[in-house]
Amino acid sequence: MDCERFLPGLLGQPTNTLSSLAFLLAASWIVVVALRGERSARSLTIVFALAVAANGVGSFALHGPNPAWAQWAHDAAIMSVLLFIGLRALGHVRGWRPASEMVVYTAALIAVSVGLALIHGASDPFAGTLAAGAVVGEIATVSGHARERGGRDGLARGIGLAAIALGGVAFFLGRTGSPLCRPESLFQWHALWHVLAAVALAAYASVALRRATAPAASA
Repeated sequence: MDCERFLPGLLGQPTNTLSSLAFLLAASWIVVVALRGERSARSLTIVFALAVAANGVGSFALHGPNPAWAQWAHDAAIMSVLLFIGLRALGHVRGWRPASEMVVYTAALIAVSVGLALIHGASDPFAGTLAAGAVVGEIATVSGHARERGGRDGLARGIGLAAIALGGVAFFLGRTGSPLCRPESLFQWHALWHVLAAVALAAYASVALRRATAPAASA
């Protein structure tokens, strides 16, 4: 399971388990973003913060005590973030209002979560498809906002894109069977992936979730 040796107890994979807390820190920052952004965008941003926090809970459960429900919670939390980013990009292009985005997002998340519960192994094709769409959507949406506002948003965009790139490398290096996999090491590439993914999500929120609608739609 992602390289690190699994030990009995609450922190089954200590490094991977504790690094999952980075998602909770990112979620806390996203709440700050919600409070600083437009009031009309706050509900969407809070929902995103909850999705990011769910990744912390699901990842902690899977890499730590690993109860029977941990795999589903871990996978469903990942899907919740990927769906949000992908649908947010679509809503940005089409000029959806926050209420419309929430309806579509909720329906899609329910469908995917039920699919994960009923179809064994569905997480891999779901995640692969959604990850591709989410990454493209995140880059397009964040780049558009950063070009408009520049300054700190441009910096956040750069940090986010760098975290995505480096995090992707860390993810694959941290797989069981990777040439750099060291199960007994305190340093774990998968843990680094957790931290970089959390940074990327916080950067995304900082740039893309302050406004409720796409600029084109509100012009």
